[in-house]
Formats: sequence, C-alpha cells, structure tokens
Amino acid sequence: MDKTELGVDDIKNPELLAAMKLVRKENTEENMLKVLSEAVKAKFILPVDDAEEGKMRFHAVQGDEGRIYQIVYADSMSFNMAFLNKKQSGVVAGFMDLADLVLNDNSKINGFIVNPGKEEVLFREDMLTTIIEELKKEGIIKDIPSKAENTSSIKVGDPVRYPEGMGNAAIEFGAQREQIFRIFIQLMQREGKEKPEWLFIVDHVGRNDEVFKELGEAMGPFLDGLDIVMIDMGDPLSEKVIKGKVPVYAK
Repeated sequence: MDKTELGVDDIKNPELLAAMKLVRKENTEENMLKVLSEAVKAKFILPVDDAEEGKMRFHAVQGDEGRIYQIVYADSMSFNMAFLNKKQSGVVAGFMDLADLVLNDNSKINGFIVNPGKEEVLFREDMLTTIIEELKKEGIIKDIPSKAENTSSIKVGDPVRYPEGMGNAAIEFGAQREQIFRIFIQLMQREGKEKPEWLFIVDHVGRNDEVFKELGEAMGPFLDGLDIVMIDMGDPLSEKVIKGKVPVYAK
C-alpha cells in the first residue's frame, strides 16, 4: 500500500465524509461527483489481520451474486469505532492504491466499500474503471507501461552470484514494509541490449510507481553498474520468471 507518514490515527477527510453523508440522503449524480472529487484525493484505512506465513489478510464482505468487496474506512474515528472492543491493525492507502487492488489482473476483489454500516459508499469495479479512464483523459494519471512487455526477445535466468549486500538489502526492504510479500531477483538480457539488467519481480499490494521508486533507491548501491527493471505479479513476464524459483525475500 501507499507508504506514507500518516498513521491510522491521522486520517480525517471531513470533506469526504460530508459528501458521503449527503449522497446517502440524496443519491444524485451531482452529489456522487462530490464524493468522487474528494475520494481521489483522500487516504483510507484498510483493516488487516496477520495470516499464515506472516502475510496480511484484508477484511471483505460478500455482496450480490457472490461479489467480494474490500472494507475500507474514510477516517480514524470510524475505523476505531468499528473495532471498539478489539485491537485492530490497519494500513493507510490512497484511492489509486485501492483501485489497483481491485483492477489488477490477479485480483478477486470486485470493489471496495467505504465506512460500511454508516455513510457506506460502494465503489464497484465498473465504476472504478470509468473513474480511471476519466482521470487519464484529464491527464491526472498516466499508464505505466511494463518495461518487459516484449517477452519473445528477453532471456531471464539466475545470476551466478548476487552483488555483495544486494540480498540483505532486498530482505530488509521487504521486512520493513507490510505491503511487500515476496521479492524475486533475476538477470535479464534483452535483444539489442549490450549489458544484462537486474529484473526484480515484486509481489505486493499498492501502487507500482511508489513501491518501485523506493525499491530502486534501496537497491541503487548494489547494482554493479547494471540497470534495474521492476515488474509486479500482474506482468505477463512474471509468471514465467518465478516458476520454480525461490524468492530472495518472502513473508
């Protein structure tokens, strides 16, 4: 998820809450647009539990026709009140983090529901797709193309050795971030490239651009002069690369 200095006790979003209350009273297009304009700027809280092997387990509800909706909260007070008699962990995520969680190719989530049982606004998969397309048209967000999309001209394999400190740096990076589940490191040779590149496959939740930026900065001192390419589990190359491989880091 979005790595941020905000904690679960710092989320307020008064404008978003006001808009959500308004749309519950009068569900008009104008009122829903107010919700959307505030939601895309907001930070949310996802309740999480520790699952087996240290992986996070998110909270979800099943809706009509078996659809699964992620539970999120728009403010700290609603989050804390929902778990009044239970110590509950949570992670902070932006709107795009939640959209990525729903819309990525491997997702089994059909949307997310904000403040269930209270203001309760549902963002379905089709609705999120429309919102993302509109944001792209307005130039607010851009596609991040895969750097490894032409798999026919790529060869990937295990390095003979890792540069000193690379493995430990990857382990430390993953261990310090709840949203990172596994990290695979391979060497990749692309047709037309003189030198190979380091290929990092990252099993994570949240926005690629933010995770990859931080990972690139952490790995910078250990690349031995080679470039680095990072992909996630939704990339067409990842499934081929990690089959039978042991991750350098795993929760």
